[in-house]
Amino acid sequence: MMSVSDKVLKLAFQGEWNTLLPILRGYPDLVNHPSEPKGYTPLHQAAWHGANLSVMGELLSIGADRSATTNAKRQTAYDIVVEKHKRPDLQYLLFPQKLTIGQILRKVVSTERQLFTDYDGNQILVDKMIAASGVEQCPDDLNELDTRLSHLFFALTGKAISTADTIHFDVGEGFTFTVEAEFFRLIFFPLVHQVAVKKISYLESEWAVVSDLFDPAPTQWGLRGSLFLWLEMRQALCQVSIPEDKNELGDIISAAFQSLTGKSLINRVGGNDFYVERFSRGGGSSGFVASLFWLNEFIPQLQQRLTWQQTVWSISPRSF
Repeated sequence: MMSVSDKVLKLAFQGEWNTLLPILRGYPDLVNHPSEPKGYTPLHQAAWHGANLSVMGELLSIGADRSATTNAKRQTAYDIVVEKHKRPDLQYLLFPQKLTIGQILRKVVSTERQLFTDYDGNQILVDKMIAASGVEQCPDDLNELDTRLSHLFFALTGKAISTADTIHFDVGEGFTFTVEAEFFRLIFFPLVHQVAVKKISYLESEWAVVSDLFDPAPTQWGLRGSLFLWLEMRQALCQVSIPEDKNELGDIISAAFQSLTGKSLINRVGGNDFYVERFSRGGGSSGFVASLFWLNEFIPQLQQRLTWQQTVWSISPRSF
């Protein structure tokens, strides 16, 4: 009799997703099981077949590893899609990037809301940590992650994580908050560690924010200053919830554009290109930003990514 693992590999090779996905839901440990001798996982096979977003999203939600490579050509699922298909939707979804520290912090908050009470100083500090860590990728060495979290705690409180003191800070008259190092040391940081160990590669709607749509970065920038505006905007929007409507997303990007550059994205007087001194880092168009490129290229690209993510998020597991 064929084993479950062999059945999974056979169904993936054949692209029989309606039969395969229910099996993987029951045996999630097999989602990254590689074939022999080529080393194709079900996600590699889905990429080879050019499966739809719903299939890819389901595999990722079960735990498929976007960074897994085949044995011979050392290809990720993303590499296979680039080679075989002109599918920007799959290239976006399968781009092999790690979760950031900020994303992991947000995931813990979204799944462990019972840890925080009303007007909780610990949660305010977590918010500061998310903003401070921004889009920095989680290190592979989990000891390094623990060290960075401890240093982040010290940088934002002025106290070592080992302190037994309760840390107080005032926000305004009548509003004094407390931060407890013991909470972070014994409860919150161990939960962050647990999430990091799982090496999740699936963006969940419960903790996704606008800056998550900024990766991977574009391949063309219009003018050189746009690269640095893109990086600043991605950082600035790391705590802004993703809207349901793509036009609202466009409004958010337009508002961030004006906030960070002092220039309106539309109805500009005196031309569409302008200079921002802090973006001047060398090169022919150094420091210059093209409004029309943002309006006609970047914003539609981000709106398209939102649509793809919503497609993945809206799929019921029984709709395959």
